[in-house]
Amino acid sequence: MYQDTTALQKIEQMDARINIIQGGARAGKTTAMIIRLCDLTFAVEDKLISVVSDTYPNLEKGAIRDWEKLLKRTHRERYFTRNKVKHTWTNKITGTTIEFFSCEADDALGAGRDYLFINEAYRVDYKVFDQLMLRTEVMAWLDFNPVNEFWVHTEIMQKRTDWQFLKLTYLDNEGIPPAVLSDLLQHRGDGTNNWWRVYGLGEIGALEGNIYSGWIAEDELPPRLVFRRYGVDFGYNDPTVIIGVWENPKTKAIYLKLCLYQTHLTSKEIVAEALKINAEQEGLFVCDNAKPEMIQDLVEAGLRAIPCNKSASGKVNGKKYNINLVQEREVHYLRIDKPLEQEYLTYPWRVQKSTGKTLDEPEDGNDHCMDALAYAVRDMERKAVEYGAVRF
Repeated sequence: MYQDTTALQKIEQMDARINIIQGGARAGKTTAMIIRLCDLTFAVEDKLISVVSDTYPNLEKGAIRDWEKLLKRTHRERYFTRNKVKHTWTNKITGTTIEFFSCEADDALGAGRDYLFINEAYRVDYKVFDQLMLRTEVMAWLDFNPVNEFWVHTEIMQKRTDWQFLKLTYLDNEGIPPAVLSDLLQHRGDGTNNWWRVYGLGEIGALEGNIYSGWIAEDELPPRLVFRRYGVDFGYNDPTVIIGVWENPKTKAIYLKLCLYQTHLTSKEIVAEALKINAEQEGLFVCDNAKPEMIQDLVEAGLRAIPCNKSASGKVNGKKYNINLVQEREVHYLRIDKPLEQEYLTYPWRVQKSTGKTLDEPEDGNDHCMDALAYAVRDMERKAVEYGAVRF
């Protein structure tokens, strides 16, 4: 028999339009959800329940395997008619059908349903989720291991109100085998490593293969820091970013504040924002050297602004060298600076698609804060120079 775990009991209490289930390894969240959906097929009549993941192989190894085991071990197979081609099971008593399909099956996304369960939701694109929800009549459940912050946190939890959140860990799964529990606890260490944070405690961690790790979130900047630089990455359709960098002179740890993160700013508007930022904390703006005309606009407005250094150092290309300088620092950031936090948690090394090999270069894209930070930190490492009457 499948065990009536704490995880199942908690999931059974969820009744929002969108029910978010964040959990660590062996928390029993997917198994509990499959039990919940099986029970639902007996409780409602002539309804359709969709179970979705990114690929069909992942469904086969996860949700479908759990579903088939549940029917066999609870002797419920006789209550269902199976369609192997369509991957559906229909309850003979109620007429309610549960279907399994992947996001690869684009034609399936257009169909409507009553209930939706997205397994390992972080693998599914937000646009796909949005289309699925538009065609879901009653409610949805989303489960995932929190390897990094993604659209559940940024699009649903920050922008909607019709959701309910549940965090599960291995402590909610009384059915976990002792040997498996022992193996899980072997990863705990001192309790601070990223693996244990994600898979043991069910907390948001950094993406596997991430460039940066171990950054520390703060509620506010501590006293007795020394302001060092602003890093500036220009954009228009992409955001323009200005990051302030403070330093603890004793430990050399750096503290970050996201001062500007906004798209569709004109040159005039960027100058106006930079002037307001500089009025609160005067400093040097180290800017993306690809936009010399923008740097000149800042200078003409009376700001201290210089181009960044992207050149190679020895055999190391410029971007990798700048990343190395940041990696050598202990980094603190403000918890409220969500765009900065999200980039930090999802800034990976590029992977070669043909071989799966991790390359020694970052993935381009969502890296505007990371670039601005690198510009400032590299400039901090250069020898002090005179700028007007001020020494930097």
